[in-house]
Amino acid sequence: LSAALRDDHDGEVPATVDALVKLPGVGRKTAFVVLGNAFGVPGITVDTHFGRLARRWKWTTSEDPVKVESDVAAIFDPSEWTMLSHRVIFHGRRICHSRRPACGACPVAPLCPSYG
Repeated sequence: LSAALRDDHDGEVPATVDALVKLPGVGRKTAFVVLGNAFGVPGITVDTHFGRLARRWKWTTSEDPVKVESDVAAIFDPSEWTMLSHRVIFHGRRICHSRRPACGACPVAPLCPSYG
C-alpha cells in the first residue's frame, strides 16, 4: 500500500473512491471511511453490522453492499451519510447483535420494525 501511494500518488492519499479502490487491500468500505474521515466526503460505509441493521430497519432487503449503499443513500441526505455509518456500525456492535440483539437496552426499539 505504501509503495503504491509513493509510486502512483506522489505519497498522497487519493481523494476519490475510484482511485482508493485501485490501491492494494482497499475496498469500498475502507474507501468510504477514508473519504469521510480524512476528506469530509460523504459516503455510506456498508459493513456486516450496517447491512444487518439496514435490513432489520427495513431500509433495504438486499444483501449486496453496493445495493444497500444505494438504497440507504436514497433515504438520507448526503450530509448525514458518514456519521450515520459510524453510528449504525457502533449500534450493531454494541446493541443490535446478529444472533441476540439486546432489544431491551435499545433506545430505538420502539421505532424498530423487527422489535417485538
